[in-house]
Amino acid sequence: MVRILWIDVSRSFAYVFDVASAAAEVELHRVPVLESELAKGRVRRLESDPHLVIANQQLLPAKHIQLRDRAWNVLSDLVLQEPDIYEPRRRGQLVQEATRRHGISHPTIYRYLRRYWQRGQTPNALLPDYANSGGRGKSRTSTVGVKRGRPRKDGGADGVNVDDAMRVVFRLAAARHAASNRQFSRRACYDEMLRDFLCERTPDQYSRRLRRTQASGALPSFGQFNYWLDQDGMLSSQPQEAPLPEGTAVARQGQPGAAFRLDVLPFGLQLLHGQDRNLLAGSPTLYVVTDVFSGMVTGFYASMEATGFSQAMMALASCASDKQRMARRHGRMLTPQEWPCAHLPERLLLPPELMLRANSDALLANFHVRCVADYETPDRPWLSFLRSCFGAAADGAGLGKLDGVLTLSEFRRIVMDRLLAYNRTAGAGVHAPLQLWEWGVRQRGASLKQFPEDLVRCCLLPVSEAWVTAEGICVQGNYFSCPRAEHERWFERARMRGRWPVRVAVDPSSEGMVYLVDAAAPLQFHVCRPVERIAMVQPSVQLASI
Repeated sequence: MVRILWIDVSRSFAYVFDVASAAAEVELHRVPVLESELAKGRVRRLESDPHLVIANQQLLPAKHIQLRDRAWNVLSDLVLQEPDIYEPRRRGQLVQEATRRHGISHPTIYRYLRRYWQRGQTPNALLPDYANSGGRGKSRTSTVGVKRGRPRKDGGADGVNVDDAMRVVFRLAAARHAASNRQFSRRACYDEMLRDFLCERTPDQYSRRLRRTQASGALPSFGQFNYWLDQDGMLSSQPQEAPLPEGTAVARQGQPGAAFRLDVLPFGLQLLHGQDRNLLAGSPTLYVVTDVFSGMVTGFYASMEATGFSQAMMALASCASDKQRMARRHGRMLTPQEWPCAHLPERLLLPPELMLRANSDALLANFHVRCVADYETPDRPWLSFLRSCFGAAADGAGLGKLDGVLTLSEFRRIVMDRLLAYNRTAGAGVHAPLQLWEWGVRQRGASLKQFPEDLVRCCLLPVSEAWVTAEGICVQGNYFSCPRAEHERWFERARMRGRWPVRVAVDPSSEGMVYLVDAAAPLQFHVCRPVERIAMVQPSVQLASI
């Protein structure tokens, strides 16, 4: 939609303004061409001006009139200088003169010109648009029974006010969709949110199975969902901060790896079974390990089991893991620079309640890592990144709209994404943990210990009993094999002589991670791999009639 601002006396050319333009720029067009397009029906003339500002002078507030008159005082002389005001070079000279004369900035004058040309070329075009003000960047409080925002144009239902709890639902739904899809679709994510998060879920108190029914109340619109995704920056990737220069002054004492701190965070969130999404599995406990010097999250572990030292050791084992390999297990691709932690520390600070149950002999004897009770109140800057996605559930408070939606594997992936975002984010006046980690390794060296990942995991994993059978090493109903078992023909011996027990270390955080503990092996373990069970079919015998 364009407005013809001025036509010369000979009707040979005209200046035209695009009313949707964000700048005060004017285009030159030939009038015969415009008339030809109008005659051919390619252009139509509007009977009424939708942008013209007409106001009752008696109803205008005094403040509005004052602002209009002040703007008109600046423009009244400028707009009379036609066609000079429409030519870019001459317009710049005129605006510069007006800037000196009235003592206001040239962007303000250009803004006045744009509004004047856009809204009818009358003084009332300069009236303020306070009716459209929305307080950019500020969330509006809601009143019970009163819907915020403009009424819907299609005459539909009023919708809902999006409060903080609903924004948490938006963020978690977006995080889950992003974790399970390579390409993010806003519409698909919105549909999944309505289906999984905003339905009524009623658990059976005995079987813990969920019954889902359609939500009875009003639901947020796709426009609201879209708006808050952009406001909360859920789809914008956080850029990684540049490495700190060599001469950067860092007031922190110590070096990376001198001490890691392990924090335990019970979540007030009901998760689903991975194999049956209609069955509640319970609430997870999150173990997060951070480097004391840099604040870098070096590893984490989420478990459905009761809080214990064994689960804490799984978090420590993740610190020594190759993070690219670990991320692939969670369905994510990483570069080595995004998470350069694959180490054990000199000291491990544990909560006192875990220290009482600690069996730290393996840590000290194998890796020379000393466990120390941490009686200080831990500072958890990474917790705000989890709260932004999980809300009050990260503080142990249950939230109905978040319960019964995620599985443990989905929960781990989302937690990993949020912790990675924390690692690369610089706070106000504070360097990002990743920057401090890299700077500390370069400038101060490190107290980091590096061991083969499988060796660390095998030594820290809980050991249980398994059975060698004809079909494989049976671990909790699953079957595995290893080079030693194949070389020594264990499965053939089990078929002829019967099964026998062996000791295995099982990784509960990853299906298929099993280690056969073997004192005769150089590194005292064998990595096992899953095998498919082959049904044993007895050959049929046919007797020929004589």
